[in-house]
Amino acid sequence: MGRIIASVTIENVGQPVKNLRCDALVDTAASHLVLPKAWMDRLGLNRMQELDVETATQDVMRGELCGPSG
Repeated sequence: MGRIIASVTIENVGQPVKNLRCDALVDTAASHLVLPKAWMDRLGLNRMQELDVETATQDVMRGELCGPSG
């Protein structure tokens, strides 16, 4: 099985000037976009809530749901 990589631009819809471009691994079974925590400030994101997430290996861990700040 191969890997699918796409060049993407991730942008804060509330502050379009806060964006970054990167190569991303495409996971067609994923339900969320997972980003490094260090990118929160760069994108102007706020922590909205903490929740349990399931990894590809079916391990459950705590994750942060984040969204754009105004």
